[in-house]
Amino acid sequence: MPRLTIGIVIHDFNLGGSERIAIRLANYWREQGHNIIIFCGQKNGQMRDLLSKDITVIPASPIIIRGKNSVRALAHAARKYFSSHLVDFCYIPGNYHWQVSHQLQKIAPTSRPIIVSQISSLIYKPKRKLICQKIFNIRMKYLLKKSDIVVAMDPLTAKQSNSILKRDDTLTIPLPALPMRPSVPTITHAHTPYSVLAAGRLTEQKGFDTLINAFRLVVDTHPEAKLTICGEGEDRPALEAQIKSLHLENNIHIQGYVADITPYLRENSLFVLSSRREGYGAVLLEALDAGCRVVTTDCTPAIRDIFMNTPAGSVVPVDNVSALSTAIIKELSTFSSERTSHSAQMDRYRINVGGDLYLDAVRSIQKSMQ
Repeated sequence: MPRLTIGIVIHDFNLGGSERIAIRLANYWREQGHNIIIFCGQKNGQMRDLLSKDITVIPASPIIIRGKNSVRALAHAARKYFSSHLVDFCYIPGNYHWQVSHQLQKIAPTSRPIIVSQISSLIYKPKRKLICQKIFNIRMKYLLKKSDIVVAMDPLTAKQSNSILKRDDTLTIPLPALPMRPSVPTITHAHTPYSVLAAGRLTEQKGFDTLINAFRLVVDTHPEAKLTICGEGEDRPALEAQIKSLHLENNIHIQGYVADITPYLRENSLFVLSSRREGYGAVLLEALDAGCRVVTTDCTPAIRDIFMNTPAGSVVPVDNVSALSTAIIKELSTFSSERTSHSAQMDRYRINVGGDLYLDAVRSIQKSMQ
């Protein structure tokens, strides 16, 4: 296959699920011999070291700091750059960056790359007001109407996308969140009984306040239970105060940001996703790939997609302290040191599978243009 030149646009390398997936795809495509250019507002951030060192990173000049209207500025800067630096296609990783897709559509046809836009979070969010949903749908149609390829991560979102965009070709490409091989060997591990792991940005979206309240009930049943939360964010002071107020300082530890949660998945007997809403929940896939039992809220349509062939735990309603604590207690009470391999069911989420599906879609467009 001919080598491609691929552009990727991200605001920066700060923590974010869409940015992490973009970095993984960039590294994979580079390993396959393609030329990768990442255009960004600035090249700083916690995840910068995750990017392969032989990938070209072009920051905007002047740099663009994340803030109000900064995505619009990034979009205009990306349009200017890719108008004169030609690439075969541009990958736009998620809803936050959709303004970039819109600006790239304005590049002259002789220079315009194939535009690949990903839907990274829910189209229909719970509790969103009807008028707000109508505005969202109009905005989505406006920003993505001329994207050559629109990608959803599950069939329901693809169906919703087709309805809003008045098209019938939204692709479903499962989130390429996993390495080419299982992250943990399929053998017995000496993980600790009554140990629970959670991970994510410390924000309202992730529902850690609900998890901490639920864990108070868990500790009442299992005083030896321990919860480690891997993540950093603006809600950390409030969450630490909540832990103190519930007298859980000896049971809950906020670890802070970690680049790789694999060692933590090996050490803990249960993984919990307490989110109020998710696009797909990459960390849930990582936990299943590691053979963990899981408890998750019903925070995304992808939950049914993931668990359809992988019954590896419990699904509970969002923001339900009682249901969440009951599920955690149930899983801890049936602890087994034997890991269960879900590698076969997880194969569709591996980086090589998703990465190749993106390339196949682009080559199909290129062929149709010849």
